Amino acid sequence: MIRRRSLSVRFFCYVLILASLGGMDFPAYADSNGVSKKILRVAVSTRTQGLGNPYRTVPIGVINPNHVLYDALTSVGDGGTVLPALAASWKVIDKLTWLFELKPDIKFSNGEAFSAKTVHDVITYLQSKDAAGYLISSEISTIESVEIVDELIIKIKTKTPDAILPKRLSLVFMIPMDYWNTVGVDEFNMNPSGSGPFKLMDWGLTKGTYVFERNDTSWRKSLYFDEIHFTPIADVVSRTQALISDQIDLSSNLSLDLLDTLSEEGFETIARTTYSVGAWAFKQIDSSSPVADLRVRRALNMAIDRMTISSVILKGVAPPISQVATPNVFGHNPNIVLYPYDPEGASKLLKEAGYGDGLKLRAIVRSDPSVPESVLIYQIIAQNFAAIGVDVEMKAIPGSRWLGMYFSGDWEGADLLDTSFNNSSHGDAIRSIEIASCLKAGAFFCDKAMLPRIKDSNQEFNVALREEKLQQLVADLHYNPPALYLFPYFDTIGYSQRLAHITLDGPRLNLENISLRE
Repeated sequence: MIRRRSLSVRFFCYVLILASLGGMDFPAYADSNGVSKKILRVAVSTRTQGLGNPYRTVPIGVINPNHVLYDALTSVGDGGTVLPALAASWKVIDKLTWLFELKPDIKFSNGEAFSAKTVHDVITYLQSKDAAGYLISSEISTIESVEIVDELIIKIKTKTPDAILPKRLSLVFMIPMDYWNTVGVDEFNMNPSGSGPFKLMDWGLTKGTYVFERNDTSWRKSLYFDEIHFTPIADVVSRTQALISDQIDLSSNLSLDLLDTLSEEGFETIARTTYSVGAWAFKQIDSSSPVADLRVRRALNMAIDRMTISSVILKGVAPPISQVATPNVFGHNPNIVLYPYDPEGASKLLKEAGYGDGLKLRAIVRSDPSVPESVLIYQIIAQNFAAIGVDVEMKAIPGSRWLGMYFSGDWEGADLLDTSFNNSSHGDAIRSIEIASCLKAGAFFCDKAMLPRIKDSNQEFNVALREEKLQQLVADLHYNPPALYLFPYFDTIGYSQRLAHITLDGPRLNLENISLRE
């Protein structure tokens, strides 16, 4: 009853705020010189980290500006399938050698041609000391050498067999390296060049909104719009206000209750689960923490009333989960049963572990969570823990500080860290399996017995056998949980009825395909 009332009050407050808005005129589709322009106005949560540098962060999110600036050799589609992008095809020569044939006649927005030399130079740079701090550099750690066979064929040799190399390369955007080397990293950040359907016009560092314009040389051209105006709006209510007041045409990362409001106002909405699993990671490698004990980790998983959270707060959009892979991820194990909501059984396990009189835990959560409903879920978790005698102290920190904790492993003495098992980049369970292992930089969970089997799965080129090996690893991480499993993350999108051809390809919304209704 308390949970339902809390949600209703929050929803009522949102509606009052939205009702107070006055209508605003739709901005003219014209540039400063009066030339007619077709402009798509998109709200984003924040500005792209690193501006034009495509190697600082992993390009995740259903709307990510980097996806219209750049291309990789491959892309990941629905169900983790690998699709051609700048590479037309690829094949395995032997378990250490791959041959990629590139698409012809590709040019970057600065006029530089894409070729096998580009691939060679990008990978060589990412292997250098200058790029050691970039997150994307880790995606090519298995590569031993890159050889130019001819202008459109590149040979890649790996140090060990790597069955998912084409998936890893989907994160490595190709850029004009001659230009990068000439102007330097800082200038490239401000004036990037890629092969995508749009190119930068203005980062909007003073006015806020940043503008991309059509890249007429792109191999995947924008089908309708001349420009995309991205406006960073951090607050979920403000993004919804901007839609209703006709300041923007499209937004993602909206709360589920506000999607209902948008539908009532005549907007189109989408809510769908992603490839990522929301969770609270356990600091299992800290032997002094109570969560180092398997019985405690299982007890905490049994304490959560996931079904009520799913139906009341998440409106059934995100069903509960008890593994590192969602159903649309390669390697998901359909035989794993959800952890039951069993406070009595959880209390019994805690007593067996020596915590019959209760225990105190510290958790780090994000003050700017990816899922707007997370704050409510945090409260329910605390209530469920309290019911079995667990007092959890939650400390909210901004995402920038959270990133430092996640990668360094320094949680400042906390036992749990709000996180996700992010399979979005590969559509493959191995990414989350490696996160929940000794292999992760700043590891929080380590079962050394799993390491040979992780290596074995990465070297298995038979698709069916590899899936079986991944499913067994996923099962092991259910029975020996590295985290408090919660729910799949989900994408929420709201957009004007004027827009047509809203298509999703794997984890991405194809902005270049959007047009206006006839």
